[in-house]
Amino acid sequence: MDLFHKFAVNCDVSGKYMDKERLGDLLRAIGENPDEETLDRLFFVADESGDGIIELDEFLRSSDLILGGSPASIILIVGGPGSGKGMLSKRLEEECGVVHLSSGDLLRDEVRRGTVLGNQVREIMEKGELVSSAVIVTLVRRIMRNHPGKRVLLDGFPRSLQNAEDLIELCGVPELALHLDCDDTILIERIIKRGDEEKGTRDDDNIHTALARLRTYHKYHHSTMEWLREQHIPVVNLDCSGTPENVWEQLSAIGRLMRPVARHT
Repeated sequence: MDLFHKFAVNCDVSGKYMDKERLGDLLRAIGENPDEETLDRLFFVADESGDGIIELDEFLRSSDLILGGSPASIILIVGGPGSGKGMLSKRLEEECGVVHLSSGDLLRDEVRRGTVLGNQVREIMEKGELVSSAVIVTLVRRIMRNHPGKRVLLDGFPRSLQNAEDLIELCGVPELALHLDCDDTILIERIIKRGDEEKGTRDDDNIHTALARLRTYHKYHHSTMEWLREQHIPVVNLDCSGTPENVWEQLSAIGRLMRPVARHT
């Protein structure tokens, strides 16, 4: 819904709507570059009433077609910057056959490639602030459609209540959430150490951005966790103050993640 409102225009009579030009702007903003024929086909299908505009209810019913195929099963990995989300995700990917998607890595890749989206979010990321929920959710959805029927780990997502609501609206209810938790001083030390060891790899690994990222994280974290509980999404709390191996040992007790993913028929 947030994505629709970002690109829709106002009409005094019928409220917000999207024409074909706006639909094209939306698709290009999330990294898609449809030719005129594809854009015409998408707009024709989404414009169910045939009145030359796409209203909100039509957009929602056509979101699978516009944004990609059916979403995969989702496991969220929530934690502050430096909590080890990426390391845990990579090990789960290697040992359990799941697909790892990092919202931060996806955005940094857009910046590196100099896409329209990357140019829009570069300054936001360098300041340690949150990128638009609509942009991140749609970017994640676009990648997820390549992995139907597989568990997908969303690393570092959702980062806000709006993220969470948009995720369910466009991708469905997550299966599980892993919550990596430890003291802020440990997180800051890890971020600074990572910045020293990987100079030039990430512009956001410095003390100033680390503090900004932590402030942003705490601003939204409590409401996001409360929302997950309200949605009855199982939350597994993991103490990440120790080594990555210690976190893995905590997780190894959860049998449902260790089983191979069931094939969908």
